[in-house]
Amino acid sequence: MSTDAASPLTDRVLAGTGPGSRLLDVGCGAGRLLADAAAAGLAVTGVDAERRALAAAERAAPGADLRVADAHELPFADSAFDLVVLVQVLEHLTDPVSALREAGRVCAPGGAVRATVWGTPDECDAAVIGAALAPLTGAAPAPPQNNPGPDRSGVGAPPLTDPARLVRLAEPAGLAVREVAVVRVPVVHADADDLVAGVLASGPGRHAARAAGPGAVRAALLGALEPFREGDGYRLVDTVRVLDAAPV
Repeated sequence: MSTDAASPLTDRVLAGTGPGSRLLDVGCGAGRLLADAAAAGLAVTGVDAERRALAAAERAAPGADLRVADAHELPFADSAFDLVVLVQVLEHLTDPVSALREAGRVCAPGGAVRATVWGTPDECDAAVIGAALAPLTGAAPAPPQNNPGPDRSGVGAPPLTDPARLVRLAEPAGLAVREVAVVRVPVVHADADDLVAGVLASGPGRHAARAAGPGAVRAALLGALEPFREGDGYRLVDTVRVLDAAPV
């Protein structure tokens, strides 16, 4: 699996930085963004709650400053970085406002805090994968969200895909919102084997394989994703929203 060569999401997240800029990637995972940033000459630091993720990040970005840390309590001094990013992290946190507040604390005046979230299911081709796996596990697929807003039960907060909610999270965190940008991100699978392997490596894919077997997962995926096939491969496009803010 790969994104197109010049990732529009990476370009947007790193926009305005240059050689020597100090980057902190909160929830850095396997370190792909760190590697791209280091290649562009940035001084890169990453934190993640999982040691296994940091081991992969060390291979991807040798020389990066990598630490096990909680996004809610970052082990850095005030104003230590020019850019602090949280890529697809907020939805996994118990207190996203606290994490954004910490990101703003360690961001230098004039710097930027950028956090990304997925678009709604209707904006993401990858939602088809979840819908294909759901019957194998007895789970109900996510409902369409043509008009994102408060959940349809009438209780609870709007989803993080709602730009207004992103703004409402940033303000009590002490951040001034510059923009909530929309980025379309292509993901290309070279062939059916690459597509299936990628899904089976994910949590939902492993769960479906345990419930119904890898063969059933493959059949469900290839049937559902036939409209996205290009030659021997598959091309999906997902929407990501990027909160771009500055510490006040």
